[in-house]
Amino acid sequence: MTFRCIIVSFLLITVFSDVYALEQAETERLVRKVTPPLAIVEEKPERDKWYVDSYYEKSDILQGTRTGHWSELTNRFGYVHDNIHGYLVISQLDRFDVINYTVNFGSYISFKDSYAHLEAGFGWGIDYIYKFQSIAEYAHRIVKGLFWQVGYTYRNYSIGDTHLVYPGLIYDFGDHYMSADYGISFIDGRDTAHFGTVKGDFAITKFLRWWAGMAFGERLYDINELDAREEFGYILFTGLNINIYKGVNARVGYSYSTEDPKFIKRNIDFGLSVKF
Repeated sequence: MTFRCIIVSFLLITVFSDVYALEQAETERLVRKVTPPLAIVEEKPERDKWYVDSYYEKSDILQGTRTGHWSELTNRFGYVHDNIHGYLVISQLDRFDVINYTVNFGSYISFKDSYAHLEAGFGWGIDYIYKFQSIAEYAHRIVKGLFWQVGYTYRNYSIGDTHLVYPGLIYDFGDHYMSADYGISFIDGRDTAHFGTVKGDFAITKFLRWWAGMAFGERLYDINELDAREEFGYILFTGLNINIYKGVNARVGYSYSTEDPKFIKRNIDFGLSVKF
């Protein structure tokens, strides 16, 4: 109970734009992340397992009259022991041929009817990425498969601080789950933006899962650093996760995004996960 109070207190208290997307490019990555794995909340989760995930994404970008490419290469190394699911994530991001890097450390900690997620990391080669990031998320079962959740993300950039708060619900039913979040974005010295996210992950067969979702609202990318109401957009994303062999999974995904006044992003992504 004490640890849960600490997590909730932390959530409450820790409350280059013409060429690159700033904070909101990381917001896009956040809203496209599939709901945290509720399997770790189950009574008999997989334990003492190492795993490695590799993820690659390539995007075509239209920004005003300019066209180009963004890409991301991410490698995740993790270990599950008892109720702790720890990981290290290393990412290389390329936007219009300018490369930045991030490293993040994190852990999911599960309880009988809840879990907490903590993460912290930093960037280097900083042109558009954050200097420091921290994430705190907490979910608790309301009844059967229904959870309430709340999350907070802080990022420090060269030009100031950003804050994201996103309460919501998760519904876990059998081998499927869905989530809905309402997000609020605070950027130092600017107005507040609002957005919503709905996403789900569904078992089609024993070997195939389908996930999909959408986000819509203000300042999802913040390319032009305008007032929030002038930067309305949406993100649509979907993909498949295929179990190739015991402990080996592959994924392929696609997303389409747009934001006023004139920004379009189309991307395809691939991933491979191996458990030991």
